[in-house]
Amino acid sequence: MLELNNQYTLMKRQVHAEVLKEFFAGTLKENVDKLPIRIIPKQRVPNRCCIYKERAMVRYRIMALLGINIETDDDELKSLSEYVEEVMQKDKPAAPIMTTISTACSSCPPDRYLISDACRGCFARPCLANCPKDCITFAGGQAHIDESRCIRCGKCKEVCPFHAVVHIPVPCEEACPVNAVKKNEEGYVEIDYQKCISCGRCAMSCPFGAIVERSALIPVVKMLAKEEHVTALIAPAIEGQFPGTLSQIKAALLAAGFSSVLEVSEGAETTSLHEAEELAERKARGKGYMTTSCCPAYMELVDKHLPFLDERRSSALSPMGYIALKAKELNPATKSVFIGPCLAKKVEAVRLKTIDAVITFSELASLFIAKNIDVREMEGADLGDTASFEDCRQFALSGGVASCVLSRFAPSHEVQVLPVNGVDKKMFRTMKIWEKRPAEADLVEVMCCEGGCINGPGVVVKPSVAMKLRGGNKAAAPVKAMRSVL
Repeated sequence: MLELNNQYTLMKRQVHAEVLKEFFAGTLKENVDKLPIRIIPKQRVPNRCCIYKERAMVRYRIMALLGINIETDDDELKSLSEYVEEVMQKDKPAAPIMTTISTACSSCPPDRYLISDACRGCFARPCLANCPKDCITFAGGQAHIDESRCIRCGKCKEVCPFHAVVHIPVPCEEACPVNAVKKNEEGYVEIDYQKCISCGRCAMSCPFGAIVERSALIPVVKMLAKEEHVTALIAPAIEGQFPGTLSQIKAALLAAGFSSVLEVSEGAETTSLHEAEELAERKARGKGYMTTSCCPAYMELVDKHLPFLDERRSSALSPMGYIALKAKELNPATKSVFIGPCLAKKVEAVRLKTIDAVITFSELASLFIAKNIDVREMEGADLGDTASFEDCRQFALSGGVASCVLSRFAPSHEVQVLPVNGVDKKMFRTMKIWEKRPAEADLVEVMCCEGGCINGPGVVVKPSVAMKLRGGNKAAAPVKAMRSVL
């Protein structure tokens, strides 16, 4: 995955902030077509071939922010102001949540292995001995790979003592755990939405920003501008995303226009209680292992690729589901906006129908910038709702869900826990095996993002920074029997 501190991330945030500034000033429709030129001025040294392509990329990023499906609705003769006029009449974008910008795709060469100049033409030649297709030859004292025969198994790379074999991947294809991302015949990226689990790995991995999410930020700021009652539902992973305390983040949300703030950690309390009860029942009846139900990308994985796990996953709602119900109980007229690190939550929100919009921490950061809100300068907001579910804030970390569930589960015998810390291609293959050879565990905690939600596609800072800002808190291993599968 890409380091979060990169030019693409900075450009994306700048685009979002500039659009929101114009929105709140009431001048978005009049000035939106000027933004690409303002953001990419004539004197700028372009990172791409020319400033005109850079401006085109800004245009497409604005379209994604407006929620446009670029693959199907891109009309080069249509101005951004016309798109704005259309979007202002809609509540939120429909599925799919991901879209691609073919113009941004650099048509990466196919996945391949190359021999670098580090090759010493050694006598042992383990690359030659271990290649299953005999596609390695030696000439001029160096190894060469016949790409027409190579099956890209990587054995040559594994055994080379000089690390002379270089793997050149297609980042988005390599990142997708379910092979939903491929290049088409023209060499541009395409997403198979029948396979896509909306985990966002492809968007995080593409160094050209050619895969983007369709934002729901405009519908949210429309609610705020109309001064509707809007409840911010903040995911446990928000702690550590901004340079301030959790109380200061809540105060910043109120300053941004939200009417109230609820911690999704409170919903996690309900989820953990339900899952603990369900786990106890399954163990008593000898029904085998149960998986958690909190990760929406995992839920999509089951629905689309691993249907045999349907009966294994907990029937409990996710923390977002339970806290959304509470928000409606407190104020039936409120609009609920989930704010978290996850793109797949947008899919879950459509299914639940109790969430009005989902935005990411990164989008929230743009909102703070546009409104000139510095979290560090806010006076902490004591909303009186933080005591009883403190441990459930660990839902954001790998192992945290299982820890909370087992702390509410008191059997007389030991519980075996299997934490799935990130779902990649290898882990996906392992999970397929469970159909014939069940996982050796009582509770399987599944996090599609390695490290947990603090490493989701919508975070502001990398996990190591977030952990420091969270005070270095780590989810405790729920039982001595916890074992990692990775």
